[in-house]
This record gives sequence, structure tokens and C-alpha cells, in this order.
Amino acid sequence: MAQGAVARVARAGLLALPVVILAAGAWHSRWMSDDGFINLRVVSQIQAGHGPVFNAGERVEAITSPLWVLLLTIGDIVMPLRLEWIAVLAGIGLTLAGLALAIWGAVMLQRGDTPSAIWIPAGALVLAVFAPMWRFSSSGLESGLTFAWLGASLALLAAWAAPTKSGGERRLSLWAAAILGLGPLVRPELTLVSIGFIAIVLIAQWRETGWRARLGILGAALALPVAYQIFRMGYYGSLVPNTAFAKEAARSYWSAGAIYLRKTVIDHYALWIPIIVLVAGAYAPLLLSQHRKGRRRGTLVVAVFGVGALVEAVYVVRVGGDFMDNRLLMPALFLLLAPVAVVPATRRFAWALIVVPWAILALAVLRGPEDGVPRAFAVGTPNPITTLDFGVGPGGSEQQFFTGEGVYYLKHRLPGTPSAHDPALATYGVGAPSYSLGPDTYVLDLFGLGDPFTSHLELERRATVAHEKPLPRPWIPARLLKPGSPVTLDDLRLPPLFYARSLDEPRGASFSRRVGDARRALRCPRLEDFFATYRAPLDTERFFDNLGASFTNYGFRIPPEPRRVLAELC
Repeated sequence: MAQGAVARVARAGLLALPVVILAAGAWHSRWMSDDGFINLRVVSQIQAGHGPVFNAGERVEAITSPLWVLLLTIGDIVMPLRLEWIAVLAGIGLTLAGLALAIWGAVMLQRGDTPSAIWIPAGALVLAVFAPMWRFSSSGLESGLTFAWLGASLALLAAWAAPTKSGGERRLSLWAAAILGLGPLVRPELTLVSIGFIAIVLIAQWRETGWRARLGILGAALALPVAYQIFRMGYYGSLVPNTAFAKEAARSYWSAGAIYLRKTVIDHYALWIPIIVLVAGAYAPLLLSQHRKGRRRGTLVVAVFGVGALVEAVYVVRVGGDFMDNRLLMPALFLLLAPVAVVPATRRFAWALIVVPWAILALAVLRGPEDGVPRAFAVGTPNPITTLDFGVGPGGSEQQFFTGEGVYYLKHRLPGTPSAHDPALATYGVGAPSYSLGPDTYVLDLFGLGDPFTSHLELERRATVAHEKPLPRPWIPARLLKPGSPVTLDDLRLPPLFYARSLDEPRGASFSRRVGDARRALRCPRLEDFFATYRAPLDTERFFDNLGASFTNYGFRIPPEPRRVLAELC
């Protein structure tokens, strides 16, 4: 009796070990990224009554995950913590929940084979010791929500695939279908993963269900994503988030993506070793076992996660990855490893145990240049989370330049009179400063994540992803200051560590002339129509006009140089 209890505790402890390791690593690497503060600024705008926008009066979707922002907004209302801490703790908690659900789902997939087996957390161990998992469990971004959704999807599909006690097959409930369909609201590229999840359910249940049941599943899965897409088109006048334009996510950038993949899989972590080991020593045996025993649903579940991982990875490589190493490949890794998060300790899966020495090595020494204890860039604070940690809180060393009224460029107040916005800040790293200055301060994002004009600039030459479209400097005074403001290029010097490629084409024209050209260009009818989609007051007519304009705006691009705008758009 006592021995049986000890054995059960030992088995439970073995399954819990990866979650404990990941919890310790995530806490050690807790932080807020600058981009994470963009989500917090949108939350502050919602609570100020301005809507899900970056700047009051401009309907711009500066976020990637609507569901994450919704959770943060609810959390900020019900929890007595600073919003930064809510984002960090929620990210870590959701990551741990995602891993736990993946472990449970993997057990459900294989439990019928070996009811009393000892479960080896092969795939879960890889996720737990992989240092980027620690770093992106928090960060203020939607990574934790992504892991939680993927883990929950595996658990739901594994339960659906498991036969009933009588040997029959289960029907997927409508609420489960609704959860499986949430991919587009977690991250846009997860739309393909959601499609795969729903497709295997329809395929497996096709003969047992009629059209009403099939349409019910489709309706439950599509209801929220389709409703939000209609809202996006009518409210923002866009088919996709504004971040997709800033990053040119519809274009191929294979060379940068290949480097991004190499850094994640080969350079620092030797991740290719556990991937090969688990594909050959766990994935293949699991698929064969499910197929041989006639478990069609289980085969489909394992297959859709493997194919989904491949599709997700190829998409990320195609668009060039991200300026944050490893981040966008994490969902693909989770998809790949979730069905084999645990495997039974049997001869069939013996080769999967090779991941254990790699995991020990990874836990001890395998680190990339961005791993370790995060620090605030400017002030060096370890584990920076709040605006105070970044020096941009009230009285902070990085915010002393801002004294109230006027237009600021980086940390310099520009000469002249503000035009439409006062106070206003034009800067490149917009996250922490924009959140700390509050919802009523206009922040011009010079890389375009929060500014449609900049995100829709033409891009001829590729550079660092998400930093490819620095707004040419003549547009800054043209947009923020009244005519006659004595701004020169000396007032708009680039940051000393500026690593973006300039889009300017001066060709001998004076700066003042280029500013004048920019002012005239901003009054072009084509640009005024574009501005109206996100600046004009929102009423029923504007909403329905935006539904059509969202298709036109998708391919619309603005020449970076003002004189070209005058020549081509006016």
C-alpha cells in the first residue's frame, strides 16, 4: 500500500518536474519588453474611453493579439496590482498552464496503450530547459497566451480522440470548437493552425454527423474570429493589424528568416538534436502506434500538430523572423513537442531518452546572447518590469526631458508651435515612453507600429525586421508643427545606435524645402481619404465605408520622399 502511494507520488513528481523547472527559469528571467508596453498603452487607452487604439483620435490597431489585450484589460480592472506586474505574472502563469495541459493531453493520447506506465517527460523537458522559453514566458507579449492556447487545444483534441468507456467515439462540444477557433485572436498566423484543428474534427466526424452538426462546429469556431475581423475592417479600416504593414508580413524575406532559424535551431542551443531525436524516437513511434491500433482520431491529432509546427515554422522563416531572436519560432516548437510532451518508458520509445543528456547540458550552459537576467537598456536595472525600472516613470532619469507642453523628438524639445497635438513625442522605441506618458500624450511611432502613415511607406530594400521603415525626418515637423517652425536637421539627429536603414532621398534639396513638400503632400486627396479611414469620427456610414476601404488600404503604399508623393499621389 505504502509502496504504491510512493510510486504514484514519484510518477506525479516526474510529470511535474518540467513545470517546476520552467517556473524557476521564467521567474529568473522575468521582464517587460519595450513592445510589451505597447499592449499596456492600448489597455490604458481603453480605460480612458478612447477605444483599443494607440493614440486618442486615431483608430490604429497597434497590437498583434486582441485576446491578450482583452485579458490584460480585465486583469487591470479586477486585480490590485500594477499593470506591468499583471502582464508578467499572467504570461508566466499561462505558460505553465500551457505546458501542464500539453503534458495532460499527451498522456490522454497514449494512456490506453500502457495504463500503468511510467511517463517520461521527453518533449516537456526540452521546452522546460530551453532558455528562450524562460525569457518569453513573460515580456508583456502574448507568448504565454499562445502556449496556453496550444496546450489547451491538445488537451481538448486528445480528450475528443479518446474512446468512451463503451468503445464509442465522442462528439466535439461547441465550446471546445470555439476554443480551437481562437487562433486568429491569439496571433494572426495561428489562423492556419486553427483551420487544421477544426478540419481534422470535421474529417473524423463527417460520417457520424449531419450538416447541422457540421455547421454548428464551424459556426462555433468562426464566430469570434469573424466578428472581430468585421470589427477590424469597419473600425480600423484595415484587413490586418497595423503591425503587419510595418513589418511587411505579406512579403517574403527568406534570407533573414534563414538566419533567424539558424540562430534558434543551430547556433546557441543545438536544438536540432532533441528535434531529430523526438521526431524519430517519439513522433514516428506514436503515429505508428495510433495507426496500427486503428485510432484514426489520435493519428489525426498527432499529425495536425506536426504539420502545424512545420507550417508555422515555414511562415516565420518566409517573413524574415523577428528582431527578437527565437520568439516567433516558439509556437512552432511547442506545436511539435506537445504531442510527445511525455512518452511511456517502454522499448518503443527508448530512443527518446537521448534528450535527457541534452536537457542537462541545456540547463547548465546552452545560452544565447540575450539569455540570462534581463536588464533595462538605458539604466541597467535587472529584471526590469515597471516604468520605474526603465527610468521612464515620474521623475525617472530617462523621462526628465519631458516637461509638458510642446513637441519633442527623442529627448529634445523642438522649436516651433505644435499643430494638431500638444504635447507630442516623436520617438523610435515607443513602448515604455508611450505608456509612461499616459493616454493623452500623442506619440508618433517613427517605426510605424502605431502609425499607419509610416507603416504604409514603400519599402524597396529589406533590413532589420520591424525596423525597416523609419519615418523620413521632413515628415516629422510637417505632421507635428505649424508652418514657420525653425526646425533643422540638427534638431532631428538620429540616435547614436540607430541601426535602421534610412529611406530619405534628399538629392540636394534643402531640408526646409522638403518639409514644405511634405506639408503640401499631406493635403493630397488620396492621403486625406486614407487618413479619414482612421481619423474621421466613427459613425455607421464611416464603419461601412471602411469595410470597403480596408481592401483598398491593404495594397496602398506611400513614397517615403515628399516630392515623390506630390508627383505620384497628388
